[in-house]
Formats: sequence, structure tokens, C-alpha cells
Amino acid sequence: MTCSKCNAGKLRDIPRADDAVQPAGIERRIVFAPGKFWDDYVARYFTVEKGSQTPFHTHDWPHYILIMGGTCEAKIDGDVYRLEGGCWAHVPPGVEHNFTNTGEGPLEFVCIVPPEGDPAGKPKA
Repeated sequence: MTCSKCNAGKLRDIPRADDAVQPAGIERRIVFAPGKFWDDYVARYFTVEKGSQTPFHTHDWPHYILIMGGTCEAKIDGDVYRLEGGCWAHVPPGVEHNFTNTGEGPLEFVCIVPPEGDPAGKPKA
């Protein structure tokens, strides 16, 4: 079910976000954000195809990550964590990190950042 005023639904039914370019094999959907139920943070739902990975990067804000399905290798500040559905990860500000799908199917995770961490967190003009 897709609607603009829903209070519940399926993550996969949320339209893909097109306000930022995503690397090949990665989809991003905005679950909650300023103006969409949660003014203090942005909750994004990512799907990473088999064999794909997020780029190594750093930034000035933390990530709070909940692995929903699949398996991955998370590299956070030089440490490697093998994660699967039901796991969590925290990426502190200023720490290099990436997530590589190591499974046979998609990697699915929710990543929460403060508003400055995602284009969806910026006020609409």
C-alpha cells in the first residue's frame, strides 16, 4: 500500500529517493525525516545488491545502523565486523567506514543519521 498520509506500511513500498546519486547496486528509501514523522533524524532504508558495497567514506555525523536482512562485512575505523539480519552497528563521526554485501541475496539495513547527514534532512524550499 502506497499513500502520502500513511502511518504504517512496507519498507519496499517507499519510493526510491532520487535526491542524491547512489552507487551502482544500492537503493535508498527515506522512512522518516524532517517533515516525515521525525524532525530530529533521517531514517533511511538501504538495499545493497549481491556483490555490491557502499564506498569507503567519512563525515562529521554518526550513523546508527540496524541490519534487517542479508549478510555483510562492515569495516568501521579499521575493524571488520561480520553482520547479518538482527545485528546493529554504530559509526562514530569522522570514522572511515563501508559495508560490503557478502551474501547470496540482498543486504537490507536501516541507517539513521542527523538531518545534516542526508539530503532528505534539509528543509524544503
